[in-house]
Amino acid sequence: MGTLKYLLANIIYPLAAFAVSLILTRVCITVLPHLGYMDMPKGRHIHKRPVPRAGGIGFIIAFWFSIMLFAGKLCDGDFTKLADQNVGKFLIALGGASVILFFTGLYDDRFDMPSVIKLLLQIVAGVTLYFLGGGIRTVFDCTLPPYLALIVTVCWTIGIVNAFNLIDGLDGLAAGLASISSICIAAWTMLTGGNLPMVILLFTFCGACLGFLVFNFSPARIFMGDTGSMFLGLFFAITSMDQCSRPAVTVAALLVPLVAIGVPIFDVILAIWRRSVRRFGVHMLKENLDDVEAVTELEHGIDSTGRIELKTVLKNENGVMDADQDHLHHRLLRESHNKTSRAVLLMYAISVVFSLGAIALTFIGQRMPALAFLLVIIGVFFTLRLANIELLASMSVVTQGVRFPRKSFILTAAHPLIDFLMVTVSFFLIYAFMSNKIQSFYNVYLFLIMVVPYFLVLILSGIYRTYWLRAGIERYYTLMKLLFLAACISFILLNICAMKGWILASNMKRTTLILFLLQTSFSFAAIIAERFLLHFFESFAIRSYYLKNSPEASKHNTVIYGGGLGCRMYINNLYSSRHLSCPFHILGIVDEDPSLQKLNVYGFQVLGTSDDLEKLYKKTPFDTIVLTTVNISNEFIDRIRAFAREHNVRLTMFLSQEYPADLEFFQLLQSKAINPIVEEKPDEQDDPGLGI
Repeated sequence: MGTLKYLLANIIYPLAAFAVSLILTRVCITVLPHLGYMDMPKGRHIHKRPVPRAGGIGFIIAFWFSIMLFAGKLCDGDFTKLADQNVGKFLIALGGASVILFFTGLYDDRFDMPSVIKLLLQIVAGVTLYFLGGGIRTVFDCTLPPYLALIVTVCWTIGIVNAFNLIDGLDGLAAGLASISSICIAAWTMLTGGNLPMVILLFTFCGACLGFLVFNFSPARIFMGDTGSMFLGLFFAITSMDQCSRPAVTVAALLVPLVAIGVPIFDVILAIWRRSVRRFGVHMLKENLDDVEAVTELEHGIDSTGRIELKTVLKNENGVMDADQDHLHHRLLRESHNKTSRAVLLMYAISVVFSLGAIALTFIGQRMPALAFLLVIIGVFFTLRLANIELLASMSVVTQGVRFPRKSFILTAAHPLIDFLMVTVSFFLIYAFMSNKIQSFYNVYLFLIMVVPYFLVLILSGIYRTYWLRAGIERYYTLMKLLFLAACISFILLNICAMKGWILASNMKRTTLILFLLQTSFSFAAIIAERFLLHFFESFAIRSYYLKNSPEASKHNTVIYGGGLGCRMYINNLYSSRHLSCPFHILGIVDEDPSLQKLNVYGFQVLGTSDDLEKLYKKTPFDTIVLTTVNISNEFIDRIRAFAREHNVRLTMFLSQEYPADLEFFQLLQSKAINPIVEEKPDEQDDPGLGI
């Protein structure tokens, strides 16, 4: 009740911020064009007409005007007392740093300041913030050395400032996300009995953003520019640092502020990940210019996202800091068919879900850990869904390594380290789970007994002389036997040491057995799963992601004729690295065998027989039929050829038979082979007959 009364007594300040921001933003729309602050449509810009920018001036002035009135009330008009209060310290640090960024943004919005100079001024702002009493000085009650605290403060400031700068790509996006984030942090502060003046400050900030949002929402009449976006980033950088530096801070205290601004942070992480992987992939292709496949892909191909031409990337040498059009808001804009307001509302929804999820975790984590764990798992899968382009780009690099094995030796060489980390992580997870039973024993010896046998057995066996991206089932069987041997050695050592009382008491047989079984299960699962995931990403996953993101995939619908072993080999070939950039979308399989009808074969549905081709075509048009069997009568071939000729459908055959090594026959096959990267439709006058 006291909190509600306090909010009602001070609601005038958020309302004043909203009203003043509304008025000043309207003034900026009229005045700024006369001062040269206009954003002209060009390059990556989405808007089609000139729009005033640097509108952040309005809500920044509105915020400081309202908050100074509130600060005057807090200190009874004596501003010298303001520094003694938490809100006062916050405002002093924010004020000093924001002055630097305010004039930096004004100049940049008018004259386009070089990025290096802007970065240097952001560093100066971070240093100023630190010496005015802000910044991260303690973490979980541990005081950081001054030099380290300064570095962390500057890096965090630069990161959050640029996160909001990058997210400001759609009408109303940055201002709306800032409003949601400030409301979330304010609500969490109230729920946990935090500093009420800080709540008023957050609501005042929200009021100023909402006043600007009235004119900034799609279609925008004004943009905030770097002047506004850098101020938003600075405000949340200081807010999150203030939470971190509080005494007796908990993980929950850090979780909500960070997740509240999680959308901009997540977008920056994705951008760095995406651009780094793309650059690495392009360098890998450049190093293989003597390879025919690499040259062909550079000449004709597009990257794994289905949007960027490889030869353009290679020519321009795009770096990590270079702009692209794969930010979260760009993706949602494409999915919403370029409807800006819909894309922005989806971003709002994501931010709200993130914020509510963080608040929920802080309250149910202790009481219902299972439900909290479930929420985390859901969040991870949701996050991976948003990172589909980055996952695809990363898997594309792995695929390039498969195609050019001499460049992928790192994957093989890294496996001993990966396995050791897997077993080590498994041990510490089990140890944390059973710490109440084994915490009084010698952990180092226990670690050596439970982890080292796996590492030594696998190293000495020579199993690592395996290229796991092309490993056969025999190598997996050998790996299982070696893991079983290592588990036996670990079990024997564990029991011997327990009997001697060196690590576990002899009467703790049940604990010893549970410890061994859990460690063995986790280690086996981790080592096998890591290798399985390599195959999964290298083949099926990367092509599936490509087809989902490729705008051309829906234009190349394909039907497979024959559900036998030839079909299996064709699908394996299609999901190999050679065909990953080929936008064939398999609709299903056609087969004459009545026992296969309506069943799923090799991951695809059997849609019917050759008699059903006409019906299938009317339901979903396709442009290719691939014959994967040679056990087909002339009657069926003539029927399929007639259908293909009538509907101008290309008819090809995938050969999976063994033939004599006849040079002329081989050259004939090579001359008629289908290029998997650039498929050319046959001319209408050509007979769409067999491709051989």
